[in-house]
Amino acid sequence: MRATVVSLGGPVAPEAEELLREAGVSSIATEPYPAKERMIATLAEHQPEAVIVRLVDRVDEAVLRASPRLRVVAKHGAGTNDIDVAAAGRLGLPVLAATGCNAHSVAEHALALMLALIKDLRRQDAFVRGGGWEKKSYRGHELRGRRLGLVGIGLIAQALARMADAIGMRVAAYDPFAPDEAFGAVVGRAADLDTLLRESDVVSLHCPLTDRTRGLIGARELGLMKPTAFLINTARGEVVDEPALVQALQAGTIAGAGLDTFAPEPPASDNPLWRLDTVIVSPHVGGVTEEARREVSLQTVRNVLALLRGEEVHPRYVVRG
Repeated sequence: MRATVVSLGGPVAPEAEELLREAGVSSIATEPYPAKERMIATLAEHQPEAVIVRLVDRVDEAVLRASPRLRVVAKHGAGTNDIDVAAAGRLGLPVLAATGCNAHSVAEHALALMLALIKDLRRQDAFVRGGGWEKKSYRGHELRGRRLGLVGIGLIAQALARMADAIGMRVAAYDPFAPDEAFGAVVGRAADLDTLLRESDVVSLHCPLTDRTRGLIGARELGLMKPTAFLINTARGEVVDEPALVQALQAGTIAGAGLDTFAPEPPASDNPLWRLDTVIVSPHVGGVTEEARREVSLQTVRNVLALLRGEEVHPRYVVRG
């Protein structure tokens, strides 16, 4: 196969690069978060048949038009909010995503944030590093017996539900678009989002970013949550009204938050969240463990090669605009 693939925002994993080499495909990569002009220039120079989207701000129609030979756009991951899917559709370009390949990794990360909050690990770590050893002030709790509320019941949420069930949590989910079979045997189906928020001890977000979910968790929704509850976000930062979250944390409306995603990314250095010791954060790394990155890269490249060869791509990986 004679073809060229450009990875916007960094290269794929070495194992995936080897798949491309074995197929005779040339591979070029830009640096993370390339400027729009840089993306356009790279595609115009190399005229790739495929583009892999990794760490970018936005791939819009102008970028997609830069290579007349382009046949497919592949997301290195599951979320495609950084791709203008509608523009790709207008240009006749299929958009593929490595859906589910990092689901276990993100689910583990969400669980880690939950555990860090309920065990007060951030403050305890700082306390011991500062020379402290007083245990009487520790007010850690168990997740066992508490109610986990999942917003969305895709593959990540399903994996987290299994983990939570194994440690004794009760699990419910709200997802108006999911079929009953997605909830499985251990997840109850919440009648509506408000009910889920009121009844949960931990609310974990696992919905895609759409017009419907943008700002889904705002001041009103946070006000429905228990003052002892935690909010976990490993989905997209834009799903949460961040100023409202800051106010809710400052006022004690909720007890804490574990955040792996922000809007924008990277967040500002003076973000008021940094001053709150009831918040634990990470730089959008839930799905980029070495294991997950390798599997995402391999599936992304498999999807690209299948399409370039004219083979059928599994419907799970095809993004509908």
